[in-house]
Amino acid sequence: MKPALLPVLVFLVAGIVGSPQLLAAPDEAPAVPLQVPQERLRIQQLRLQHEATAQRAQTDCYQKFAVSDCLRQVRAQKRLALDDLRRQEVILNDLERQTKAINTLNKIQQKGLEKASRSTAQP
Repeated sequence: MKPALLPVLVFLVAGIVGSPQLLAAPDEAPAVPLQVPQERLRIQQLRLQHEATAQRAQTDCYQKFAVSDCLRQVRAQKRLALDDLRRQEVILNDLERQTKAINTLNKIQQKGLEKASRSTAQP
């Protein structure tokens, strides 16, 4: 891949996260590293909370007269909450994938520079 695409990829990653520290130059490390495992854990905990809330709401629905309508509403609320968590997870996956791609491009670019400097150093 061409070295000119590296700043474009960095900009795309920064656009997904919206984090100002990622708008720094590609050679600079962000001040606060991305906490991917903590974010995944947070999403998982929220998912479990939504599942438990939906389960309690479904149990409450069976105590009401209009069970089907109540269950439909509970499922719709659960779906909205889980869809939002899934969206966050997809963004996190994309960010992680793009970060790996940038790191790979940096390594390739560094190897190319080292190879070029070695070839110019040798007569």
